[in-house]
Amino acid sequence: MEQTVSKIEELLEKPCYVINFLPEQVKPSSRGQFFDVECYLLNSDKHFLLKDKFVNIIIKLMCYYHVSIQLDDWIDRPSLQILEDAINTIMNNHSGWLNILLPDETVLVVFEWDNLNLTVYNPSKEIQALMQKIACSEGLFWRKSDMILIIFQN
Repeated sequence: MEQTVSKIEELLEKPCYVINFLPEQVKPSSRGQFFDVECYLLNSDKHFLLKDKFVNIIIKLMCYYHVSIQLDDWIDRPSLQILEDAINTIMNNHSGWLNILLPDETVLVVFEWDNLNLTVYNPSKEIQALMQKIACSEGLFWRKSDMILIIFQN
């Protein structure tokens, strides 16, 4: 378990990509209504549409790679129902996240209820190419993240 925790922490510092409903990050100087849109998508029935797209992406990924997910404990090769139930619970509670690990590839996919994306850490070129196709198949966009991870240490 400790080994998995340190692997996750290590992966969170690797380059990351996102699967998002927007083709590029909204600039802070934008005069659009991103935060209104984000709030609406997360709090209306539209969040079920996004949830379904994210579940579909993870299911498609499971066709190609060995997957483990982190709920309370790690579940190796979870059933599709466990996966969907976990994401439903997170969305319905408006709280939580799900770590999806591709242990043989050393790739981490993170689903968080309050993000309109899946974040993918440390994908190889091969996985990037596949994830771009999978994202496109769900009407979403694959791109390098502009996110900067800040880790606070005591």
